[in-house]
Amino acid sequence: MVNKKRREKKEIRFGAHLPVPAATPDRLVKIAKLNEEAGFDSLWVPDHILFIPPGIVPEAWSTLAAVAVVTKKVMLGTCVTDPHRHHPAVLAQKVATVDQLSGGRAMLGLGAGESMNLDPFGIRWNKPVSRLIEAVSVIRKLWSGEPFSYEGEFWKLKDAFLHIKPAQPKPPIYFGANSPRTLRLTGEMADGWMPTPLSPKLYKKRLKLVEEGARKAGRSMDEIDTAVYLYTSVADKAEDAYRQLDGIKSMIVNPRILKEAGYEIEFPEEMGPIAYSRLLPTSEILGKISSYAERIPLEAVIEFSVAGTVDNCIEKIGEYVKAGAKHIDLINVGPDPRRVMKIYGKEIIPRFKEESFSH
Repeated sequence: MVNKKRREKKEIRFGAHLPVPAATPDRLVKIAKLNEEAGFDSLWVPDHILFIPPGIVPEAWSTLAAVAVVTKKVMLGTCVTDPHRHHPAVLAQKVATVDQLSGGRAMLGLGAGESMNLDPFGIRWNKPVSRLIEAVSVIRKLWSGEPFSYEGEFWKLKDAFLHIKPAQPKPPIYFGANSPRTLRLTGEMADGWMPTPLSPKLYKKRLKLVEEGARKAGRSMDEIDTAVYLYTSVADKAEDAYRQLDGIKSMIVNPRILKEAGYEIEFPEEMGPIAYSRLLPTSEILGKISSYAERIPLEAVIEFSVAGTVDNCIEKIGEYVKAGAKHIDLINVGPDPRRVMKIYGKEIIPRFKEESFSH
């Protein structure tokens, strides 16, 4: 008897990242509404003070509060907040407020932190992962509404509680995890995973570490929303879509990951290592990024993105789904962003809502 591969419906969700720093806050709110109408399941904003490339950077939770009022169904989250700029009580209150405004649609994306949001402002971020773990513990306790005391390494609370609770019993917390330690930690304690752009092959490789952490904690991967954060560009001709990626190559692929992906590229010593978490938006760093980008082959950027014709994009998203992604979160950099959004709503998203996928 031939064993047939089991097939079952796999719920795939689609998210859209609002175009910070390219749009003003009022435009972001309008774009959010359009993305919901197009059929996206979630909307995300970066929680930054400064940004690369430079532009307009509004406060994330204020933006999400405004978006909550004009939308009805989409989940709303940050990609990502850090545990250094906000006391856990303040952050728990912000999330609970957006959750109440939205009727239970808030998500909290958390990461270990980035230099551009901390160092220029004298905000300390020693032991970032340990601080992240402690912050999550405190936030979840505060969301319960019950008074509690806490004696931690970074925070001490006495008979603490909030006068607002989330509409959800437990708003989901996503980790922007990329290192082996934070990947395992995601499996141990997070509700979702949101890495920086990866190829399908590397996504599958990183996911094994998340699964390892889940096993250690006695958790099922069904409890964890495995998301992937990607740039997308769609056009009638693939070349037109790829052209849009050319100017943002350094935002999509970092030098450390190129070698792992199989690209042997030499970078002069004077360029030095580039770690996005340590970057500052100075003219010197921006020039360094530009020089680095010139050496990145376009084929590497395409491998780490969802770009090309509609068929190209459907095929590529399918590769991520097979690699284990359940939530495809996209940054729209297409030649006509409004048209790209409509294409997703009419031609791409429905394909993944209607079809079944092999496990």
